[in-house]
Amino acid sequence: MDVSNEQTEKMRHTLSHVMAAAVRELYPTTTFGIGPAIENGFYYDIDFGDTKISDADLAKIEKKMRGIIARGCEMRRREVPRDEALAWAKENGQKYKEELITELPEGEAITFYDLVDPKSGEVLFADLCKGPHVENLQEIGAWKLDRIAGAYWRGDEKRAMLTRLYGLAFATEEELDEYLAQQEEAKKRDHRKLGKELDLFAFSDLVGSGLPLFTPRGTILRDMLNDLAQGYRVRCGYRKVCIPHIANVDLYKTSGHYQKFPELLQFVSQESGDNLAVKPVSCPHHTQIFASAPRSYKELPVKYLETTMVYRDERKGELGGLSRVRAITQDDSHVFCTEDQVEQVFGELIESAKDLYKKVGMKLSLRLSFRDDGDGYIGDEQMWEKAQVAIERMAKKFEMEYTIGLGEAAMYGPKMDFMAEDAMGRKWQLATVQLDYAMPDRFGLEYTDTDGAKKTPIMVHCALLGAIERFMSIFIEHTAGWFPLWCAPEQVRVLTVNDKAEDYVCEVSEVLRGVVLQEPVKNNELRFEIDRSDDSLGKKIKRATEMKIPVVLIVGEKDAADKVVSVRTRDGEEKVKLGDLVGWLKDFGEV
Repeated sequence: MDVSNEQTEKMRHTLSHVMAAAVRELYPTTTFGIGPAIENGFYYDIDFGDTKISDADLAKIEKKMRGIIARGCEMRRREVPRDEALAWAKENGQKYKEELITELPEGEAITFYDLVDPKSGEVLFADLCKGPHVENLQEIGAWKLDRIAGAYWRGDEKRAMLTRLYGLAFATEEELDEYLAQQEEAKKRDHRKLGKELDLFAFSDLVGSGLPLFTPRGTILRDMLNDLAQGYRVRCGYRKVCIPHIANVDLYKTSGHYQKFPELLQFVSQESGDNLAVKPVSCPHHTQIFASAPRSYKELPVKYLETTMVYRDERKGELGGLSRVRAITQDDSHVFCTEDQVEQVFGELIESAKDLYKKVGMKLSLRLSFRDDGDGYIGDEQMWEKAQVAIERMAKKFEMEYTIGLGEAAMYGPKMDFMAEDAMGRKWQLATVQLDYAMPDRFGLEYTDTDGAKKTPIMVHCALLGAIERFMSIFIEHTAGWFPLWCAPEQVRVLTVNDKAEDYVCEVSEVLRGVVLQEPVKNNELRFEIDRSDDSLGKKIKRATEMKIPVVLIVGEKDAADKVVSVRTRDGEEKVKLGDLVGWLKDFGEV
């Protein structure tokens, strides 16, 4: 959990108890689930029975909480025997707490925290809890209730739907105000809002939830981002391959993905009776391209790249805009290499990721995702240890700051996850490079080594953008829809003052047709439109601004006479000679 320090976590956890106490006083028949501290605040899952509450009720709950805090109440810890704890839950009708108590290991100390008014000795709220908490409520800093949402008990959609009350909490008012201001900015930048306003993508109930439809403008943005990412690998010798969207289920049983993805979309062919699945990943397919011909050490590394969709079923409640979808496009690549080649392969990909995220204006850090003691992994522990040591050595060699995330590894090997920081300071896991000793072995892949012996190659998986849909959602919010010139769906819009300079507009158009940007995507022919409508110039400018067009050229009779154009950008307006326009656009595109 990312909380600023131990005291802030205690404060947030304590506030969840204060909120529960206020709710119980206002709604005496409620039953309570869990109420932890979380990043930026706290929440409590509560069963209100037949009572319906909404965000409009938060004000009175917050008022009641502030009254409890003003009384200087204290949090007091006590240990309770198991039988006594169960009796308390049953007597108070707290069925969710009863379930939690029954699952606690025999012999484990069961602790309660009582919220006590020290003057009267009254216990305002008693709760099953491990803590930690502040001792006195006067230690609580700045906070406010935030919103109400629904949450299935223990995240299981087959269980009861509870009401989740969220609150925000920070050490100081300044931190709280800063966070609230950031949240307001985030609403303005919401990719779902901007996606509609900028005509980038749409959803249809007939098509289905989590299946985005990209408009012409959105498709240009997608293609430009993908061309940028795949261009790095093309320059490093990767070759394009193409695979189908379905495969026999046995492919995923061999790879281990059948067990990993219970949401695998399966069907039986009516013609052949084959048991097929829509692909959740592309790596097993790529192993079979490698396996389709004898391989020598002289060929290695073999490098494949492909931008392809994979499909995973998701609960409807977890789908949201482009952030989480069922049809996932990956800028995928797979390398089959010897152990001696791993460092070079990783080095190329690390340098590519660093340069790519510099170009899109995001800072990078690393999370090395290693296995924990769980059993959801394939391959022996010695192999894992070897791979994890290799990945950490490479992070140090390339002087990347990193943290280690235990339990975050892929099922087949450890990975290097690149954490990108956007314009609002939020960190996202996007690019990833993964080392895989297990899958080549599971598929029996081999090559002939220098001594004539058969050896198993090592596999490296990489996506520089990750899921393109998710990257787009972050990139739209990072830029607030003001895309750099190179990837803007519409890079330039020409606005006519009237129809008296039409010949000059045509001359300007010819100049624009000759502009080809080369950085960071090669052969990027300029995309422009001309607004010849009868609307006033003011309306045309407003429309172009609302669509966040990077460059707007205003052309009138005086401009025609002087052979100039009026160029408007977010930074202001200036006159540019027609003969200098190509150079100006290329310079602007490199900023």
